[in-house]
Amino acid sequence: MKHISFLFSTFLFVFVFNAALQAQCKVSKIVENGKLEIDPSYLYDGFSLTNFTMDAKPKRMQVKFTALKGQHYKLYFCNSGYTEEVKISIFKEEKDGKLSTDLLGDVTRKDQFIEFSLAKSGNYIIEYGVPITENAEYGMTKNECLVMLISYKTK
Repeated sequence: MKHISFLFSTFLFVFVFNAALQAQCKVSKIVENGKLEIDPSYLYDGFSLTNFTMDAKPKRMQVKFTALKGQHYKLYFCNSGYTEEVKISIFKEEKDGKLSTDLLGDVTRKDQFIEFSLAKSGNYIIEYGVPITENAEYGMTKNECLVMLISYKTK
């Protein structure tokens, strides 16, 4: 009986450890693959990384982005391979601090990227709607990330 218990606990440890390794966000690989999608007439300018944990509670996470006058931006959203749908919404921040209507309402899934153009200067709020994870009722969590690649060209 002790032998079976030992085998089970060893299997459980290896399974959990392997799942944790697979959930690691490989940012350099995501950026490298995403940069291939950037329109050649645009210059790559960097990225913004958002790490999150999918668990039993949905979350909203925000990133602020400032578009400079005289530039035309393309933002590319790349994910770490999760199967759940993360909703991406982009709002323009008005001078009074309020947010305009949703400029982009889309979801990102496994191995998919989304391209979005910003032609006007100003402050933008990018909001990620993180869903609950599969098997959340059993206490499962997933550590994932979303990478926003930034590219621009002069108007």
